[in-house]
Amino acid sequence: MRNIKNILGLTLICIIFSCEKVKITRTVTCTQGSYYEYLDGYKIDSLCTDSICVYYQNLWKDLFMEQNNLSKSYFENNIELCQSSINNWAQGTSFRICYKVKIDWIIAYECDQFIIKIDKESNWFPSFIRDTYLQKNDIKNAIETHAFSSDIVKLSNIDTVQFDSFQNALEFLTKKADVNKLCSRRIYIDESTGNILLEAWGEYFNEYNSCIKGRLDLITGDTYITDTNCFIIN
Repeated sequence: MRNIKNILGLTLICIIFSCEKVKITRTVTCTQGSYYEYLDGYKIDSLCTDSICVYYQNLWKDLFMEQNNLSKSYFENNIELCQSSINNWAQGTSFRICYKVKIDWIIAYECDQFIIKIDKESNWFPSFIRDTYLQKNDIKNAIETHAFSSDIVKLSNIDTVQFDSFQNALEFLTKKADVNKLCSRRIYIDESTGNILLEAWGEYFNEYNSCIKGRLDLITGDTYITDTNCFIIN
């Protein structure tokens, strides 16, 4: 009987220690710079001012607002234009514009572009007219089919978010990831939903090439946590 009690006691101790071991939180290390450091890598220059560029900038604005169901006041309050250009390349000429989306403390940087003139020698997308400047319907069709790399970002037309500061959002994501620390990488717009996301990461302490990556939807509060390699090994 005594032996049975001893065995049961040892089993109970093993179970307790096993449970405690499972609950140990893995330690993450990373260095947090400025919350908005990710913006330093983006071009913020000037808007081109020639007549063709201004025409297509206004056309982009119409298409951007139409596609995302944005009011004029929303655009004026939340979109800051940064840089625009007209670029010649092998298949023709494209218009490109970059801008910031600002909602409260959130800042995301995006760029859109679309074809405005197709070279007469181009054999891409033969249904489009050649060697003449395209009008709204042609450009809208190019964007919808992503012809000649034409694209305008999808954006949720919201003006409130789940979190009242960058720090609170990062702390919420860290807690959901069940780690001691995460460092923010960027704020960006999810191309499939149009929602704005915070991305953060960290490297597991004393674990070779082992990192954690977290994303937080600042509109819905949904989180996405994954373990991943820190770098690719050739």
